[in-house]
Amino acid sequence: MVEKDETETQSSGHVNLSESQLRELEENAITLSLERSKKNVRIKEFFKDPYETLYRYPSYITFFSVPLALIFFIIGMKFTWGTFFIDDIIIFTVLIAVTPPAMMHYKKRKVIKKIEEYMPNFLRDIAEMSRAGLTLPKAIATVAKGEYGDLSKEVKLMNASMSWGVSFENTLENFSARINTPLISRSVALITQANRAGGRVSSVLEAAARDASEIKQLQRERSGNMIVYLVIIYMAFFVFIFVILMLTSTFVPTMAQAGQAASAAGAGAQFLGAFDPDKFTRILFHASVIQGFVSGLVAGQLGEGEFAAGLKHSVLLTFVAWVAFTFFV
Repeated sequence: MVEKDETETQSSGHVNLSESQLRELEENAITLSLERSKKNVRIKEFFKDPYETLYRYPSYITFFSVPLALIFFIIGMKFTWGTFFIDDIIIFTVLIAVTPPAMMHYKKRKVIKKIEEYMPNFLRDIAEMSRAGLTLPKAIATVAKGEYGDLSKEVKLMNASMSWGVSFENTLENFSARINTPLISRSVALITQANRAGGRVSSVLEAAARDASEIKQLQRERSGNMIVYLVIIYMAFFVFIFVILMLTSTFVPTMAQAGQAASAAGAGAQFLGAFDPDKFTRILFHASVIQGFVSGLVAGQLGEGEFAAGLKHSVLLTFVAWVAFTFFV
């Protein structure tokens, strides 16, 4: 009898353990299904409107630019293997891979800045409508008729979303996900929490408007202060290029002639006689290209607070370095 009870206890424990494991597996399966569905939705969005999808997710354009760059690299290596033109192939391979996402990221950031500029006015107008007695959905429907620059498109999308039965909170969360910036996310979180809590939503909207306005003011001040460092980075790079060009046009030929004279005289052959001007110029060329690319990333981090914003600077400075050595050396 005792053995039977122990067996039943072990069996029930095994069943309980299996149920918890099954529940965990079900949760994992649901999570994976949601992730797959999101990917499928993005794929459908891409085929429906490729440009809009790439605009919202600039990093996705690397799925096209990187393979294109690899094709260029393979073909270029086939024709330039064993020559100095390999450097050009490598440089343009990187530029082909980086330029499209850099341009798309720049365009998206430019539009987002304009949207954020109008965000305080939009929130103030919503607060005024709410104070007048309108519900938040009705307030958005009213202000959707106004003009808010690049934000007008998003306001009309929110109004259309709510007209199709989507809740106010889900509409704002979708708007926040589309723009995906700290300022928008912060404002949307304040509004949704105030809407759930009830009370005077207009006061919270006014506070969100002041908060957004102050953040934009701080960002403008930061950009104004950082522009000095951006100019310094560009000036330092151009000075570096000028010095390198002077070295390759004056110092390198002089050292090459001295090496030849030393070799002919039998003096200093171990030092000057081994001096290769082409190899030395190539090293300076590599240094200039690397300097340009890295300086661009630093400029993006200092000027806009993210390395991705520096890709446009990297492309420009790297191309300048290539042009300087290709046409002036």
